[in-house]
Amino acid sequence: MFFKLRKNKIIDNRGGALIFALVFGTISFSLVVMGVSGYALYQNKLAMSKHNREMAFQIADAGVAYYRWHIFANENDYQDGTATSGPYIHDYFDKNKNNIGKFSLDLTAPRTGSTVSTIKSTGWLNIQSGAKRTIKARVGKPSLTDYSFLTNSSIWIGPGETVHGKMHSNDAVRFDGETDSIVSSPLLGYYCPPAQPLCHGSPWKGGVWGAGEPSVFFIYPVGFKDFDLINNKLDEIRTNAIDFGIYLDNSPNRGWHIVFSTTTSGEEIVMQATIYSVSTCEGDGCSSNPNSSNSCKNFKCRNCYNTDHKKPGATACCLDINNETLYLTTTTPEIAYIYSEKTVWVEGITKGSIIVGSNKDIVIKDDLVYAERIEENILGLTAKENILIPYKSGPDLEIHASMIAQTGAIQRYDYYEGASPYKTLGTIRVNGSIISYKIWTFTWVDNKMTIVNGFVNTETTFNVHSLFNPPPSSPVGANHVLIEWQEIK
Repeated sequence: MFFKLRKNKIIDNRGGALIFALVFGTISFSLVVMGVSGYALYQNKLAMSKHNREMAFQIADAGVAYYRWHIFANENDYQDGTATSGPYIHDYFDKNKNNIGKFSLDLTAPRTGSTVSTIKSTGWLNIQSGAKRTIKARVGKPSLTDYSFLTNSSIWIGPGETVHGKMHSNDAVRFDGETDSIVSSPLLGYYCPPAQPLCHGSPWKGGVWGAGEPSVFFIYPVGFKDFDLINNKLDEIRTNAIDFGIYLDNSPNRGWHIVFSTTTSGEEIVMQATIYSVSTCEGDGCSSNPNSSNSCKNFKCRNCYNTDHKKPGATACCLDINNETLYLTTTTPEIAYIYSEKTVWVEGITKGSIIVGSNKDIVIKDDLVYAERIEENILGLTAKENILIPYKSGPDLEIHASMIAQTGAIQRYDYYEGASPYKTLGTIRVNGSIISYKIWTFTWVDNKMTIVNGFVNTETTFNVHSLFNPPPSSPVGANHVLIEWQEIK
């Protein structure tokens, strides 16, 4: 028997599958490569855009730096060396002197009486001019009187006194009060007067010492402060008052009394000055006869000591007005210069930027405050001799002013024969500066540190607006410094 053997045939499809895998693998790989390449290109484009924006920012900042340099060399030029209005466009070059971009400047000059100007700088690259960055900066010259207290003489801050802001004496400082800023002296140490409490037996003290807190703010020795830089503006105030302000001459009277207030002119609120000619003060022409109704003994203000431990004289001690006549009522411009050849009394509510100068003393008769505590309202008082508080002051007194006593002191005399309610008073608050060539004080104590005359409490706060917006004719530094810097776009 014959069998037919059939050979089974095996069909191999592996080659076709390989081709299929290669084709679709290539497609997939291409898609992946294209995706990765696209992503890489996108990231590169994004990185370039970010780089260009960063460069635009750097160019804008360079524009600010350029104009700070420009106004240092050309102080009053806010038209970029031209006679036209802005914006002012400048080319920007890289380190290889290639012109790669531009910055555009919009400049705002200081308002009258201020040193603060605004620089708005916009920068961009030539290759991406649509990617712009803008920086706004405010620059100004700082006042040289940026202290709550500044004196050329020794100073003693008592336990009831609080100082907000910097304090400096060109002599020794005894600080028993409270502060939130630097208290400084150029002295390494000094011998404390034995008659002063806590000085007997151990008279050698540091340049700044006392029971005040926090003592970490006591810094000494530091450099002297040059009062010649501060005290050179009175002639300028006088000239400007004569030319376009209020000039009060050397008429045969005791002096002048100015009451500040606000009034309406059209739809605008403006400042008004009501000025009186002061004929006599209390005690003037009193009788030495103790039985007279006008006996000098009835006027407790006639006997006093100043901070030089001297009696300035009966007529100098009595500062309370007895008789006066109306001289002038007038509104004042936004920037006002007032100068008196004689003693001037001041009180009331002030508005705008004002400087009051006196060839003699300035007496703060009553509260002297701003209509509103804003940058535009600032008052300066500059006396050739003293700035004084009279005997018949209110129980509390508020003063908003930067005060300078060029050759004398800012003080309330020691009315040692005074009587209630004028002998010891409540609180005096100063918002501004006390700059006194000689020893200043509003408070007198005995050798047991008990207050016997003047104000029980003193609070002084530096007016931050006056740092770059001081009163007219105030001494300022030579260089513009950066006040504010921000990106606005």
